Amino acid sequence: MDFIIDTVFQIFFAFFWIIALVIILIKAENKKKLAPLIIFVPLLMIWTIYCCNSVLKPRFQDISYYINKNYKTTSGKCISVHKGKGTPSFVLEKQTYYYNARVNKIYEGKNYRLKYLPNSKYVIKSEVLK
Repeated sequence: MDFIIDTVFQIFFAFFWIIALVIILIKAENKKKLAPLIIFVPLLMIWTIYCCNSVLKPRFQDISYYINKNYKTTSGKCISVHKGKGTPSFVLEKQTYYYNARVNKIYEGKNYRLKYLPNSKYVIKSEVLK
């Protein structure tokens, strides 16, 4: 279920800024003070297009895989882990995978067997190999 929750969060985050800006523009009484905000409209459109193409589209393509539990499987050594902004990711055998840090604990240098979704590379289950 974490895949669905993460996807809903990504949808909210992608469109939140546009919705907030539209509300501010509609509610504003002094339109002259809003001129600087108009600069953000093209930036927000670029951000939204980027999110839709690189984050949301692969996740939407994976919904049927998730529902049918049709996961891909791979194994290998974790080369690096990235827990910065956004969805945490790690590199396993030169391929980047994304995961929920609350559900899957990934450590650099360990070997893993992964069950993941093919388009978004979102890890459903990770298992440490010895």
